[in-house]
Amino acid sequence: MGLRINKGELSRNSASKIIEQNLPEINFRLLDCLSFQSDTLVIIRLDLENKEMARRKLHSNPEIESLTTSGKIRLVRERMGLVRPPRK
Repeated sequence: MGLRINKGELSRNSASKIIEQNLPEINFRLLDCLSFQSDTLVIIRLDLENKEMARRKLHSNPEIESLTTSGKIRLVRERMGLVRPPRK
């Protein structure tokens, strides 16, 4: 799931905490986090059966916008114009 968090420039840890607060009972993994002055783009992985519940919960927060979803992380990155970060 690709998200935009409209809270300015955020660290990876801050973005993860914001998502945790909005999705307390859903397990997710933060894959990508790209921060700009005005917002932060985030890609999370979660179980497909939790996708619709996550979208509803995130939609209730005006600071978080769901941009795209797919069963393939590669497609989410393409749709958001992001490249796969290098492995560490």
